[in-house]
Amino acid sequence: MEKEQLIQLVIKAKAGDQTAMDGLFTACYNDIYYFALKTLKDQDLACDITQETFLTVIQSIGGLKEPAAFGTWIRQIAYHHCTRHFARNKEV
Repeated sequence: MEKEQLIQLVIKAKAGDQTAMDGLFTACYNDIYYFALKTLKDQDLACDITQETFLTVIQSIGGLKEPAAFGTWIRQIAYHHCTRHFARNKEV
């Protein structure tokens, strides 16, 4: 998907357009899933982190100030969910 199309989806999603949110999910799912899979090395956990990431996006997209930064923003959310997983599951 082109960057301009992604920006338009973000703007519409911020305005509450559910179809645009679905489009963002479709456009970004694989990127976030493979990021989580590479980080966690577990398919089930990667699916869980991907879901948590998109739930956070749905709840927080209104706070995104610059739609062009969406790709970086969503990866940062995924990163934080991965690090929280590691922090909660430290082996002693």
